[in-house]
Amino acid sequence: MGAAADIRAAWARFADRRERHPQHTLFTHPLPAFPWPERRAVKPEPHVAIVTPCKDVALTLPTYAALIDGLAYPKDRLHWIVLEGDSTDDSEIAVRSMLGVAGGYASTRFLKHNVGSGHVRASRTEAGLQRARRAAIASCRNRLLEAAMQTPAEYVLFIDADMAEIPPNAVARAVAWNAPVLAANCLRHQGERVFDRNSFRYVRPPSDRSVRRFLRDGLYQPPTGFFRHYPSPGDGLRSLSCVGGTFLMIRRDVIEAGAEFPETPYQLHIETEGFALKAADLGFGSFMDADLIVRHGPH
Repeated sequence: MGAAADIRAAWARFADRRERHPQHTLFTHPLPAFPWPERRAVKPEPHVAIVTPCKDVALTLPTYAALIDGLAYPKDRLHWIVLEGDSTDDSEIAVRSMLGVAGGYASTRFLKHNVGSGHVRASRTEAGLQRARRAAIASCRNRLLEAAMQTPAEYVLFIDADMAEIPPNAVARAVAWNAPVLAANCLRHQGERVFDRNSFRYVRPPSDRSVRRFLRDGLYQPPTGFFRHYPSPGDGLRSLSCVGGTFLMIRRDVIEAGAEFPETPYQLHIETEGFALKAADLGFGSFMDADLIVRHGPH
């Protein structure tokens, strides 16, 4: 029996008779059921704010800058905003220099925002660190939202500073969907394994029993794949319950309606996952273009 079969068998054992009539009083968010967006061509191209939170990125910044500069989208329609904070290397100098020589963009802006997150740098996955780590990231993302809304951008596009590959047509393709919230399919730098596992759809709503079993510091943190479906290349457009932030496009009206990145648990989720749940509660669906492949760096 392979690893995937072992996982499925474990989940089946967990879904025993005590889950035949599950209670849902702790996580009350329904599974997504929103109208599907349809692709369309828009001319002239709408303004897009590309926003990036970063920390200790001096080594990855040249690749990031080349990816942004290589986007096949009119530069005079792009607003490039980068937020840096809490770095222990010369990231601030490097980011300021990068933006200082960026030519042809509608606007560029540097933001400085320290949140004192040095103590939560250790691990992306350690359960005990997630609330503090992701609250810090949410704070940075919200600062970037505020800055983006000061531009005429119709879409805000979050792109991580340590990406390894973004197709040149990625912005144009994402804009064409006109989805309220749209994530690309972020894979590891090699192979077909998913990197950004914050983008998923719940196969079934978390029951009170499973929430209590996997509740850590106010956040629901089940094992990877626990009743969560991660779209694969070839799946086309898929609806999501939660989203990741490696390549995440948000339509302006979603932000104007009050969606933001929760810095404290919202429906047992935080940061990008909490954003999608909050957007849904405001009437906006989240989606993934599973065939829009981007890759994270080996960092």
